[in-house]
Amino acid sequence: MASIIWTAVWWFLMFELGITLILVIPVPRKIRNAMARQINRLDLGQRLAKFGIFVTVALAAALVESMSSVQTIGERERLETQFGYTAGSVEHDRVIHDLDRQRKFRSERNMYLAGFSLTLTFVISRIANLMQESVEWEAQVDLLTKTVASEQAPPSEGVEMTDVKKSKQEKKKD
Repeated sequence: MASIIWTAVWWFLMFELGITLILVIPVPRKIRNAMARQINRLDLGQRLAKFGIFVTVALAAALVESMSSVQTIGERERLETQFGYTAGSVEHDRVIHDLDRQRKFRSERNMYLAGFSLTLTFVISRIANLMQESVEWEAQVDLLTKTVASEQAPPSEGVEMTDVKKSKQEKKKD
């Protein structure tokens, strides 16, 4: 059962690496903004929030479990080196020692898998937030640019033109 869980963590890590790769590949701004708008339009952040919290808690629990396992095996190894083998036969102690080394290796591997996967979860979340903020800021810049451009544009025919002519005539009189 444990190997199925850690295989799932490994596949989730590979999935996160793929998503991170897609998010950090340099693409033109229009394509990146289209991606961010699509994510925002589909409201993926809100839809995946509960799943993301569950995954984060599960990965944190897996990380803690792996760390405690490594610590327990390390403590047992320390006691063995300090006091020597504790069981009856030397062959039996050697087998137990080799099994502990294998368990420690697997626990360390699992700790790294869970830690990297947990880290990438936060990285993907932050990159997605930054992309959304970038789209919002660019929309505000475009709006401000259009507003400034419309204020500086020559006035159209009509009432505004007469006001402009009057202000020019008043400036000439001064």
